[in-house]
Amino acid sequence: MLDTSNLLKKLEVPHEKDAVYELTPWINRDIVPLPPSRRTWGSWSFVGFWLVTGINISGWTGASALLALGLNVWQSMLAVIIGYIIVGFAVALNGLPGGEWHIGFPVISRYVWGLYGSFFPLLMRILLSFVWYGAQTWFGGQSVKVVIGAIWPSFLTMKNTLPEGTAMETNDCIAVIVFWVLSLPLLAVPPEYYKVPFRYATASITVTAFAMFIWALAKEGGGGPLLSDPSGFLGIDQVPKGSELGWKMILGITTQIGSISAGIMNQSDYSRFARKPGDQIMSQIICVPIMSILTALVGIICTSCAAGFFPDEDLLWEPYNLLIAIQTHGGNGARAAVFFAGCAFVVSQWGINISGNGVSGGIDLSGVFPKYINIKRGAFITACVGLAINPWQLLNTANRFITVLSSFAVFLGPATGLMITDYVVVRRRKLRLVHLYTPTKDSIYWYTYGINFRAVIAWLNGVWPLMPGFIAAVQNKTTSAGWTRTYYLAWLFGFFVSGTTYIILCKIWPLEGLGTVDEYDVYGTFNEITRGECGGSEEIITEIGTPVLTASREDRKSWDAKM
Repeated sequence: MLDTSNLLKKLEVPHEKDAVYELTPWINRDIVPLPPSRRTWGSWSFVGFWLVTGINISGWTGASALLALGLNVWQSMLAVIIGYIIVGFAVALNGLPGGEWHIGFPVISRYVWGLYGSFFPLLMRILLSFVWYGAQTWFGGQSVKVVIGAIWPSFLTMKNTLPEGTAMETNDCIAVIVFWVLSLPLLAVPPEYYKVPFRYATASITVTAFAMFIWALAKEGGGGPLLSDPSGFLGIDQVPKGSELGWKMILGITTQIGSISAGIMNQSDYSRFARKPGDQIMSQIICVPIMSILTALVGIICTSCAAGFFPDEDLLWEPYNLLIAIQTHGGNGARAAVFFAGCAFVVSQWGINISGNGVSGGIDLSGVFPKYINIKRGAFITACVGLAINPWQLLNTANRFITVLSSFAVFLGPATGLMITDYVVVRRRKLRLVHLYTPTKDSIYWYTYGINFRAVIAWLNGVWPLMPGFIAAVQNKTTSAGWTRTYYLAWLFGFFVSGTTYIILCKIWPLEGLGTVDEYDVYGTFNEITRGECGGSEEIITEIGTPVLTASREDRKSWDAKM
């Protein structure tokens, strides 16, 4: 007879014998507040993170895809600039609790939504990790296709054996599987060691992107036909004007925010690795918009130039299709350049997909099942589900791409508004860490049956006005102008409506324990401790301006017993 209890025991995640906490369904090594030894990211590490995640295929194609809305190149770039300036400040604000208290999104959700209510945003974010892991795997597979095609050109023209309507061909399938398999060993690398790979990935993709940019401008002798006559070249009958143009611009801005809205919401999953509070802030405010804007500019200019010197090709808004066209028209002499450029995009896709989606999915899954799932296990689950969702079906047209990006903002904008207003405005950046891991009524984050209904009401208030426009967009149908334009505001509308509603509800229905912090540094968050250490002295820690006491071993036992 199967011994279920013994099997479950074996499935538990590894647990350090000298850890200052017990492994429970609410805590493990990957969601406990990080001790100083695991906080290895300095200011330049965050710069490297944003450089390697800023120059990527989805960023390259983002502005180009806006041309399908009828915007010209400069209108598209203006939408990108405004969108990513907003993103820069949003990630800086939402990364504050991670940098200051060294906790990630799964734990932050507990003080916003309640200990049990936190499962809702976690499941929502996990779903998005699956989707984005699949999407970036598709982009990575296309980059692998470029590399293989540069070595064996016949790979690009091999016979397709897949059924019609699959949205990909046999060589696409092979390339995606190769990229996916090669990604698996990288998922096992702990995030605290990412700073070294970031340097090499950043250097390779930066040089490649700007080399392609300079080459395209030189070959075309200018910016290309999309700059002078985008609507005529694209065959757009009705170019938006007046208020219609303004609302298309707003949709473009929302699209840019929506494309990274998942990363905004779980920003603390990365900022928690900061050596000290504030290490991440300037890189977020400065590097996020600059790199994203430059990437979009490079992408849209390269697309425009390619339209001029490859007039017989379809619009090459994806860099991997551009590289294949360069090889096709350039002959054997271009193969070496295409090979190295393809390798750079493969490395870049590893950087953004492993750190931005695999690790995020792993952290979020560990927040749901901390006793049985850690970052590594969760990342492998994310990789498997990400491939299973058939991402090539989502990303096969520019308009479909825009719809996918915008739809995320409908749900994540309101959730992000709750997180930022709760931490910055309502709690004034003060938390009780121990209570975040205590699933009883003694916790100030228990609220009502483990759910903070203020957050639920505020989130719904920000989401429901967006739903008519969202449903119409997904179904490719029309609805009233009012609902459509409200949907165009998506992230911004949801952010401010839900955030404002939450503040009002907290005034009417005050939260318990505002302004209080733990008396003891139980988890060694500010002064690392283990069960093997003991001593009678107490040390005052003032890392974020609020005194926290580091307890002796006996005091910690007493505190744990009380909790």
